[in-house]
Amino acid sequence: MFGATVDFVADSRVIFDIGGNKYRLIVGVSYEYGQVLIKFIGTHAEYDRIDARSV
Repeated sequence: MFGATVDFVADSRVIFDIGGNKYRLIVGVSYEYGQVLIKFIGTHAEYDRIDARSV
């Protein structure tokens, strides 16, 4: 559904490119409970300074 704007990483984390690819959103997905927890939202420069797997 999201095409090339989403990446799946370890620990049920999903990374979305949003805002015309200006920002990144990282969420943790609990498929068992049907819940999504926002872990990070910021610019690509801010994203480059973090580890998406441990945020």
